[in-house]
Amino acid sequence: MIHEAHFTDQQLTAYLDGEAGENLCVAIDAALETNDALADQIAALDIDKSALTTLFSTVLDDAPAMPDLKKQQKQATKAANKNVRPSFLGSFALVGTGIAAGVAMMLFLPDLLPAQPKAPGWKAVVASYQSLYSNETLMAKSPSDAEASAQLAVVSAALGADISQLPQVQGLDFKRAQVLGFNGKPLIQLAFTRPDGTPVALCIIAAKSNDAKAMVPETIQGMAAASWNRDGLAYLLIGGDQGDVTASEAQAFEAWAGTVSDI
Repeated sequence: MIHEAHFTDQQLTAYLDGEAGENLCVAIDAALETNDALADQIAALDIDKSALTTLFSTVLDDAPAMPDLKKQQKQATKAANKNVRPSFLGSFALVGTGIAAGVAMMLFLPDLLPAQPKAPGWKAVVASYQSLYSNETLMAKSPSDAEASAQLAVVSAALGADISQLPQVQGLDFKRAQVLGFNGKPLIQLAFTRPDGTPVALCIIAAKSNDAKAMVPETIQGMAAASWNRDGLAYLLIGGDQGDVTASEAQAFEAWAGTVSDI
């Protein structure tokens, strides 16, 4: 019995398209001499390329003409200068092409992009730092008078103002003074605790102007706070959640701020 060769549709398609190798073409030609079924299989795969050419020519004839992009760009620029963006976008919608939509996106990309968030101000940064404090953070014993004087001398020199004579504010126990920084400027933190261990901080930084601002109670990141400006320095007292207590302490520090002098 003679076994008839079997060819896949992919091999026969390659044969029809002239892409088959020489050995495959020879084998298919030989098989066609005796295998009528193979001839029928090839006939079924053979596509009338002339009919396809005619079909695509008809489709191209019916397609809309390519829009005049140069003219549309001039119209878009003119409309944008007149600040009539809604009508301009409406005219592009009528064109109905992806290219026109792309031009519109490019022209108005700055308006479509989300606004960049503003960098947090110094009070927000201080509040974030203060929120990390717990009642255990400042449990160490208070510094001696000599240690406190040394710390206050260091922060005074960094600030350029004499803040060494801290007032005795009722209910606040001084714990330490340290120099932090914000946007290249020294930011002074004076840390205190209340009798129940609540950490409280008085922070001082150079203000943007010498204009005085009266004390204003605030709530920042859930903590009671109060801020004011005096003689080119900005002050913030923050800690705990008792707004009335913080405001009373702030009033004492605000009065003391009037005695602070430049070094």
